[in-house]
Amino acid sequence: MSYEVYKVLHVLAIIVTVAGLAIGYYSTQPKHIKIVSGISSFLILVAGMGLLARLGNSHGDGFPAWVVAKIVIWLIISITGPVFAKRLSASLKPKLFWGYIFLFFLATYIAVNKPF
Repeated sequence: MSYEVYKVLHVLAIIVTVAGLAIGYYSTQPKHIKIVSGISSFLILVAGMGLLARLGNSHGDGFPAWVVAKIVIWLIISITGPVFAKRLSASLKPKLFWGYIFLFFLATYIAVNKPF
């Protein structure tokens, strides 16, 4: 697939994941929303790896530092997001959700500027 296809898939999966987290943090979360959010989180990783391959990073090379930072952010969001949405009190959920929004913006900054 082309770079543009991977990029569109990556961005759409991010939007769906953010929407799924928002539903989880601000309303009752039906089971199909959890499933779609999990699948879209996985698509973020798959499309991101496709983008990395199209940028010229071959299979045997190590990841650049900015990619490692983005993978760590993705792991934090995709693992702790749904867990905290279910377990936290209603007063803490909005604060944590905005923390996740900050992490999404941080990941975007890292992807665009590649600071390290």
